[in-house]
Formats: sequence, C-alpha cells, structure tokens
Amino acid sequence: MAFYIKLFIFLIILFPKIAISLELVLPVFLPFSKSNSISLPGSSYSTINQYEIDKNNKTINHLLDLEPSITNRSIYGINTSSNKSTIDIRGMGAQAKSNVLVLVNGQRLNNIDMSEIDFASIPIQNLKTIEVIKGNAASVLYGDGAIGGAINFITDSSAKKQKESILFKTGSFNSNEFIFNQNKKINNYELEILLNSKKTDGYRDENEQMQNNVSFSLSNDLNKSNQFLTFSFSEQIMSTPGDRDQDQLYNDRRGSDTPDDFINSIGSSITFGLNNQIKNDLKFIIDSSIRLKNSYSDLQSTSYPSYNDTALYNFQISPRLLSNSKLLNKRNESITGLDFQYSIYKSYRKKNENAVPLHTYNAWSTSISAYNQNTISINNNINLGFGARFQKNKIAIGDYLNTNAPDYAGWQNEHNNMGNQSDHFAYYLGLEKLFSNNYSIYGRYGSGFRYPNIDDRIGGSGDTSLELETQKSIDYEIGLKKNSVNYSFELSGYIIDSKNEIGYDADEFKNINISDTKRSGIELSSTFYLFDKLTIKNSGSFNKAKYTSENHGDYATNFKDKDIPLVPQYSFTSVLKYKINQSAVIAPTIIFQDDMRMESDDENFQNTKIPAHTLINLDFDYETKNLNFFLVIENLFDSKFHNYAVASSNSQERFNAYPEPGIQIHAGVKSKF
Repeated sequence: MAFYIKLFIFLIILFPKIAISLELVLPVFLPFSKSNSISLPGSSYSTINQYEIDKNNKTINHLLDLEPSITNRSIYGINTSSNKSTIDIRGMGAQAKSNVLVLVNGQRLNNIDMSEIDFASIPIQNLKTIEVIKGNAASVLYGDGAIGGAINFITDSSAKKQKESILFKTGSFNSNEFIFNQNKKINNYELEILLNSKKTDGYRDENEQMQNNVSFSLSNDLNKSNQFLTFSFSEQIMSTPGDRDQDQLYNDRRGSDTPDDFINSIGSSITFGLNNQIKNDLKFIIDSSIRLKNSYSDLQSTSYPSYNDTALYNFQISPRLLSNSKLLNKRNESITGLDFQYSIYKSYRKKNENAVPLHTYNAWSTSISAYNQNTISINNNINLGFGARFQKNKIAIGDYLNTNAPDYAGWQNEHNNMGNQSDHFAYYLGLEKLFSNNYSIYGRYGSGFRYPNIDDRIGGSGDTSLELETQKSIDYEIGLKKNSVNYSFELSGYIIDSKNEIGYDADEFKNINISDTKRSGIELSSTFYLFDKLTIKNSGSFNKAKYTSENHGDYATNFKDKDIPLVPQYSFTSVLKYKINQSAVIAPTIIFQDDMRMESDDENFQNTKIPAHTLINLDFDYETKNLNFFLVIENLFDSKFHNYAVASSNSQERFNAYPEPGIQIHAGVKSKF
C-alpha cells in the first residue's frame, strides 16, 4: 500500500495535468493508437524512415545492421531464421536479448524468459518508422531491459498510404515467400489484412523452416482522434541442425548431427488503444496488448534428451499524456505516463513429448511504473532534456519435481519456491546546442536497470539462481552532428558502467551477478548525396567491453580486465545507392565485423576467437507504375564465416560453432493494386 501512496504523490506533484485531464479522457476510452515518443536531447537517437523500409527487400535485421554499434548474431542465418537471431547494441554480448529492448508501437516484445524476439512476425510491410535509441536513454520512457538500447517499430494505420500489394519471392536453399496486403474502406474505418508465408530448406542439413503470419487491423482516423485494433497470429516450425565442432566447421560445415530436433512456436496477440487530441497542446494516448505464445523444443539427438513445452501470457497497458506547455516561461514538450505489465509463465521440462514432466515451473511477474520525460527549449538553439521513472517489480516462481519421471536422477532437487519484489529508479539528463552552421553538440547522463527474468533465475543445467540482484547501469554520452542538404554526419562517444550484470558461469552451470563491467566506444555515421543519383551511407564503430572486477562465484575468479565475449571491437558498413534512371537502382553493400571472443570464454582462456569477416551484398531494384522487380545477392563472394560459437572453459582450441550461409540469391516481384 505504501508504494501506491508514493506513486500517487509522485504523479500529483510532477504531473498535475493528469488530474486536470482525467475527467476529459476517461469517457472517450476506446480501443488503440500508435506510439508517440518525444525528442531526447543529448542522446544517440535515430529513425529509419518509411522510404528506407519500403525499399528494403530483405529482413528487418538487415536494416538495423546498417546502424553504428548494432550487430546481428544469428545461429542459422538471418534469412533462414530471423527469429533465432539477436540484435546487440553497444556490446551487450551474450546477454543482449535481455539488455536490448524491442517494442512494437511502444509495447514490449521481450519475454519474461530468455526466448528470442519474434522478429519474423513484425509486419515490415506496415512499418512507418523504426526508432533506434542507444544506451539507457530509453529507460525512462520504456522501463527495464534498455541498458544497451531500445528499438521501437511503429506501424502505419493511415488510410492515405497505398498498401494493397502482392509479393512473391524465391531464391537459394529452396526458399519461397508470399505476402498479401489488402485495404478496405468501410464507412469511417479502414480494414487491413496481411498474410505472410515463408518456407526454406535452410543453408544447413535438417534446417527446414516454415513461418506463417496473419493479421487483421481495423483503424478509424477522425479529426481529433484515431483508434486502432489488431488481431494477429504467427506460427513457426523449424528443424535445428545443432552446432559444428572445430573440425566439422571446416570439413562438414553444412552437416547435422541432430536430425530429429526441432523448435516450434505458435503465438497470437491483440493490440488496442487510442490517440485523442484533447486540445491543441494536450494529447492522450493509450497503447495496450495481450500476447500469447506456446513454444515447443524437442532435442532428442543428445546424451541428455529433453522436451520443453512452455506457455507465456503477457498483458500490457500504457496510458500517457503528451503536452506542449510553459515551464519557467520556456516551451516544454513532455510525456507523462503509467506502464502496467502482468506475465504468466508455465513450463514442462521432460525427457520426450509423451513422458511425464520431470520439472513443472509455474511463475508470474508484474511491473507497475510512472514516468515523466521533458524537453525544454532554453532558447532557439539549446534544448534540455530530463526525466525520471519509478518502477516496482514483483516475481514468484514455483517448481514441482516428479520423482517418477523417466529422466529423474537421485541428485536432482525440487527448487525452492521463490518470491521477490523490488523498487527501481531511472533518470535522464541531456543537453543539445545547435550552432548557426547546422552543427550541434550534445551530451547525456542517465541510469537504467534490468530486472532478472524467469530463465535467469531458474538457471542452466546446474543449480538455480533465484536470488539474483537487479542489474544497474550509468551512461555517459557526448556527440557532434551536422545536417545539410548534401550530407550529414554524427560522431558520438559513450561509456556504460554496469553493476551486478547478469551473466552465465560456465564452470558452475548457473547464472551469477558480475560485480562490475564497463563498455565504451566511438560511433560514426555519415550520408552523402551526390549528383542527384548517388547516395553513400557509412557507419562505423569502435567498442570495448571489459570486466572490471575480479571474482564472481566459487570458480570464476579471473575476470578483471578480460574481454566480454561476443563483442567485436571494430565494425563498419557502407552502402552505395546509384540511381541508374527513374526506374532502376543498384546498391552494393560492404559489411565488416571484427573478431570477438566466443561465448563462455569470459576468462579469455581460448587463443582462438570467432574470426573477422567481410561480406559484399548487392541489391538491384526496378520499379514501374504498378510493379516492383528486385534481385538480392548476399555474401557475393561466398565467404565462409560464423558469428556465434561457444568455447570450452577448460580445453584449449575446443569449441562449437554455427556456420553462416554462403552466397544467397533471391529475386522477387511486388505488384501494387
């Protein structure tokens, strides 16, 4: 009860406009809207616009790869399995999936376990903007899990955009994709239907995949409000060929030792909300979602066969107010909101699909938070940003061990029931100054946090890690940027200091809190527009990720000054887009990624690293009035590479890797009607 009293006082003191507006807002509560965040002075904030999205004939992950300090790690190749890939921002390494927050219209896609983000279910055809916020700058707006950064996919519900289309795509490894997008105007409502089906044999043996997505959207765009309601369903079926050891990687890289293994998932969601202009300087927005997901993994080709059946239920609601007002006689743009989230988790762990479960885990998690983010215009050239979030998390985990299960052994224990609750605070302070020649400088100081999730606490094959501490971070950032008609560039530097970072101890087979880590880096991006026909876009980064404390657990005793695994020190991308004529564009891309430590090599024991690689891609696009033809060639020179591997913690030169695809060719046609 004390928490709710504090929360009420916090809202009334800092956000008086809520009290004024509540009476106006509640009677018009209707179903869905889009995310509408505000500027964040002092931060590395960028957007990928609708034109870039529409012209992208590859996956969402490929678009994000072109941003500095963003890397994609995939197990079987992004085209084959974008759902089994991880987006890393600013060197979060093995824990990136829990330290990079992914949202659609401001609603979190990160699950309360360690399962991957369903990137393949995000409707790229309906995206309006992709917001990329680096570092913990998004922690005030979106909450925990944004220590490395946040990516917010914003869909377009506007009836003004022509979205009726059919797309066919075919290519390497017997891959085929079909997309159907249809709009219908019904009185004042816009009905949109999106169907997406993709099949591929995959680069590896025993790596077939099928992905199906269906969504129905209903929107209403009135004079002062718009509403949105979406129903979606997704299904993924994937055979998993497993890893290759250090010998197989070179003499049988496409082979498989796990012919019977698979990972399947079925998910559905309802998103709903409202965007209502109360008056000229005040807008009310509410975003809400209900997500259900069932995942099944059958791993029988091993000495310890297992079958997991896990169900996730997630409920979110995020009401907020956007206002333009005066603060200390200065123009102030602010967003004030509440976030509520409730998640339920149930998982059966057993020997095979028909066996009695060995462990049955039941868990639930809740979070409630209030936040306020402001941008004050000190004058025409200086903007000050500041904000704060107060969040309360609760979690409970129960375990039932069945001693009659066929895979029960005497050393196994029923894990103790666990309950935890804690309060968290995040803040933001940023400043940006614009000079007369279109240069601007900026700086930011802020904090973020990551609350341990279900899988963090249940642990690996060893003991549980129920009593993990919350990970916290402090960010420092400074930058310089320029925008003009012919070119733009941005140079930034950052430091991320983290306490109690959650990591995996490969010796004890459990998750632990790592006392101190530090990440620092320099990022550079530039775009040049030449001769009305040529655009060159470059991005590069230098990142260092180090452990800065010594002992962690009983065996992990030599971490200080060691490299954090899965973080490349250098990375670079360059895209050259040449407009041949009014209809045709050709775009070669160069992608370089430096070498990096393998997962589990936290003590830097191995001499071998994941090697650096350079890839050349080529895109060709030809568009007529109603047809768009495209050809995509990835890894043009058929480089043999991998970007994920797990090292032995006690044997030199022993590791398991996941080879990436060689050359891939895809062609397609899109018809607008």
